[in-house]
Amino acid sequence: MAIKPVCDKCKKELKDFGGILLSPPDKDGKVKKFHLCNKCYKNITQSLNNRSKNK
Repeated sequence: MAIKPVCDKCKKELKDFGGILLSPPDKDGKVKKFHLCNKCYKNITQSLNNRSKNK
């Protein structure tokens, strides 16, 4: 059985490598890992870049 990862933001199956978003560590030092498709990754980074320009 093949693994079919999905984007944790848009829920579409990943057809290509995208990005990974890691949460801050919790009190036990564990982090959550989120998989992102290329489109969602670009949207998130663009949003962050726009916010830093507006400061």
